[in-house]
Amino acid sequence: MRKLFFFILLLFSFIFLSKKVNAQSRLGIYIGGGATWYYGDMNDRILANKKLFRTYFNGGLLCRLLPNLDVLGNITIGKIVGADSLAIQDFNLKRNLSFESKIFEGSVLFNFHLAGKNSSNRRIINPYIIAGVGYLKFNPQAELNGEKIDLQPLGTEGQNVFGRGYQKPYKLYTLSIPLGLGIEFPLSNTFSLRLEYANHFTLTDYIDDLSTKYPDSLALSNAPNGALAVEMSSNLVKGFPNEGYGRGNPKQHDSFSTFGVSILYTPAFSNGGGGKSRGSRNKGVIEKKKKRKKNCPAFN
Repeated sequence: MRKLFFFILLLFSFIFLSKKVNAQSRLGIYIGGGATWYYGDMNDRILANKKLFRTYFNGGLLCRLLPNLDVLGNITIGKIVGADSLAIQDFNLKRNLSFESKIFEGSVLFNFHLAGKNSSNRRIINPYIIAGVGYLKFNPQAELNGEKIDLQPLGTEGQNVFGRGYQKPYKLYTLSIPLGLGIEFPLSNTFSLRLEYANHFTLTDYIDDLSTKYPDSLALSNAPNGALAVEMSSNLVKGFPNEGYGRGNPKQHDSFSTFGVSILYTPAFSNGGGGKSRGSRNKGVIEKKKKRKKNCPAFN
């Protein structure tokens, strides 16, 4: 709820700022949303199963640096999920784990437009490339007896077992690198519709709490919250695997994709939408001065 409140507050701040900008402003605000899906150890499909789709909302502030380059301050709030029950590979089906995680990403994005303006100086349908860097916060959970359990504090791969050479507890935040494509459709001089797809690469393999190998079950049971950690670490019917048996693939980091639409409000990127450009106003001032000089007797 605090993140949602912060998101709404930020959007209202952007709206307030947009009211203050004048006709020469290069600023715009946008809000949108769509679907997310996750790629990692609990999704072995090239194309995501529709049961893995979840929703996200985003919004932020856009600044046009150059005619073909925008920079955006973006916030994304959503959820991602994964489940071995939807897997194709037999190993993953037998592992039988699942997770869900709320995500919060703050990012700086660059949009590189591939088209300019037409002869009438109006924006046309314009594809663009998306690239940027962000800060991603996540928290993998799994359900047990109808209750959602935070997985990171349990150390399901032995992170809380000391002296055995296991990984240290992972952080619940990481850098993200959004890369994608979009297309902008003008609706009016001030509003545009944007359709976007982006994959958010990360620097962690623990968005799903799954990365390396199964720990020793006895050592794990003696760690803090050990009984619960053992239960959440393995769902194999034949019991807990031997120490060192593969649980995930540490060579490939987790990522997630977003596909959605947004509405962009730009007070005055073009000559329309609220006033004349600086050049046209300066030209008008010069013409008035010339006319004044022509009609003034002192210059006859």
